[in-house]
Amino acid sequence: MKKFFSILFCLSVLSGCATSHMTKLDEAPTLMSEPDRATLVIIRETFFGGGIVFWNYLDGKLIGETLGKNYFITPVDPGPHYVVVATENTGVAHLDFKAGRTYFLGQGIVMGVWRARTSGFYPMTREAAESAMKACTYKVYDPQKGGEDMDPKLYQQAIDEYLAEIKSNPDGFKDMLEYDGIMIDQP
Repeated sequence: MKKFFSILFCLSVLSGCATSHMTKLDEAPTLMSEPDRATLVIIRETFFGGGIVFWNYLDGKLIGETLGKNYFITPVDPGPHYVVVATENTGVAHLDFKAGRTYFLGQGIVMGVWRARTSGFYPMTREAAESAMKACTYKVYDPQKGGEDMDPKLYQQAIDEYLAEIKSNPDGFKDMLEYDGIMIDQP
C-alpha cells in the first residue's frame, strides 16, 4: 500500500511538469522601443516550482511559456488586450498597450494542490526587470514544437473571474490597472 501511494505521489508530481515549447537562445535581444508596436516582457523570476510550466496567452492566443527563472519577449499591437497566465488556476492583466512602450510583467507563483498556482501578474520597474532578467534565462516560443491556444470557454471564465475580482476589490488591482509601460530609447 505504501508503494502504491509513493507511485501515485510521483505521478501527480510529474504530471505537473510538462515539456516546454520554448527554445533557449544563446543571447537575449537588446530591448528597444518599437515605434509602431508595444513590447511585452513576462518574467518568472523565482525558481520556486521551477519545473512547472505556466502557459501565457494574449487574448487567448499562446505567446509563450514560463518555467522557473526565465522570461520571454513578445511584440503587441497597440490597444487594449488581456494577458492570461494558466496553470492550476489563471491570472489576468488587462492593459491598454501603447506603441513605443515596453510592459514588464512579473509572474507570481504559490503552492497549489496538484501543481504550482499563479498569484497573477505584477508590474515591474525597468530597473527591477533588468535585474531579474540578468538572473533568468531568455527563451523564445517555438510554434513548430506545438502548443495550443487557450480554450475559449476557459479564456472567458478567466476574464469573467478577473472582472469580478476587480469589482469586489479595486484597490487590490490599482498598481496593475494604472501601469502604463515604460519608454526604452536606448539599452
